[in-house]
Amino acid sequence: MPKTKKDDPAELIRLAITGLDDQIAELRAMHTQLSSMIGRPFASPAVNAAAPKRRRKLSAEAREKLSAAAKARWAKERKAKAAALKAKPATEKAKSKGKPAKTRPTLSKKKKSSAKKAGAKPSPPSKGNEAGKASK
Repeated sequence: MPKTKKDDPAELIRLAITGLDDQIAELRAMHTQLSSMIGRPFASPAVNAAAPKRRRKLSAEAREKLSAAAKARWAKERKAKAAALKAKPATEKAKSKGKPAKTRPTLSKKKKSSAKKAGAKPSPPSKGNEAGKASK
């Protein structure tokens, strides 16, 4: 057994993999021996898994049928969705007759009166001032 550092995790993992590979090789050898005893040849699972699956070929007619069915299904869903949207606003209008939850706060009387005073300060020019400007 080779000496290794016990603290090095990479070395421990490498050794574990090596041990597993050895066990797999032993099991395959046993499997081959046992299958030869019963007269069944051993086929490796990697060969069976590597064979690609063939896709079925659909005729043009079959593809058209599938396409038409899908289009009909989607049209039915769109129609149901549109009907649901039309029915929804009518029910919402009947529900909401009250005030909205948050309303804009109105100005208090004091603020309103001060706003009126501020708006009244710049007085319009008097007729006397306009006449004086026009003569100059």
